[in-house]
Amino acid sequence: MKKNILLIILFALILTNSNKSFAWGRTGHSIVAQIAFKYLDEETKKNVMSFLDTLSIEEAASWMDNLRSDKSYDYLKPYHYINIEKGQDYHTVSEDNIVNALEKAIEDLRSCNKFTREEKRLKLLIIFHLVGDLHQPLHCGYGVDKGGNTIQVSFFGKGSNLHRLWDSDMIEYKKLKMLECIENSNYTKSELRKLKRINVVKWMNESRANLNQVYTFSSNKIEVEYINSNISTVQKQLFLAGIRLAEVLKKCFKKSAS
Repeated sequence: MKKNILLIILFALILTNSNKSFAWGRTGHSIVAQIAFKYLDEETKKNVMSFLDTLSIEEAASWMDNLRSDKSYDYLKPYHYINIEKGQDYHTVSEDNIVNALEKAIEDLRSCNKFTREEKRLKLLIIFHLVGDLHQPLHCGYGVDKGGNTIQVSFFGKGSNLHRLWDSDMIEYKKLKMLECIENSNYTKSELRKLKRINVVKWMNESRANLNQVYTFSSNKIEVEYINSNISTVQKQLFLAGIRLAEVLKKCFKKSAS
C-alpha cells in the first residue's frame, strides 16, 4: 500500500515539473550567451565579467531558472513569459511580464547610475536570461495552454510537453552548438544591423510569428520530420537572441559608448 502511495506521489511530481517553463534549457541559454560574447568587444566583455563575479557567462544565462526553489525570488516568476491569445495583438499592460521586465532592466542600466552594484548585477542577470527567453516562441505564447506546457507529447517514447520540446528536447537531440547557429544564420551585414536594433516588443512579435509552425504536428507523437522542419527555426532564434544580447550589453556596459 505504501509503495503504491509513493508511486502516485512520484508520478504527480513528474507531471508538476513537466509544466514548468524553463526557456531553452541550460544548453540553449549557454549557446545564447556564447554567441553574445562572440560578437562583443573586449571592453564590454571585461565590464560585464566584473559584475558577474564568480559566475561564468553560461551560469549567468541560466541564473534566473536556478532560483525557482528560492521563495525570496518568487516575484521574478512572471518575468519569464507573456501570454497573448491566438489572434490577439500585444497591448501595453501594467502587470509583470517578460516585455515589461526586460524593457525596464535595459532602460535602468542605460539611463542612470543611481543603482547599487548589487542592483546593477541583478538587472544584468535578468537581461542575460530574458533576452534568451523572449526568443523561445512559447514564452510569448498562449495562456490557454500555458505556453505549450499542458500539451503532452511523446518524444521517442519518453513523456514530454510542447514547451519542453522547444526548450531542450530538440536542442539535445540535435546536439546543437554555438558555431552551427552562427554558420547557419546567413544574414548580410546590412540585415544584421537592422536585426540588432533594440526593440523588445518587435523581438517578441517576431518570436510569436513562429507559433503557427510550432503547433503544426499531426499527432502528439513527435516524429523526426517535425524536428527536421523546425530545427532551423531553433537555430535562428538562438542566434538572434545571442546577437541581440550582445547589442544590449554594449549599450549598457561599454563605458566609452556611455
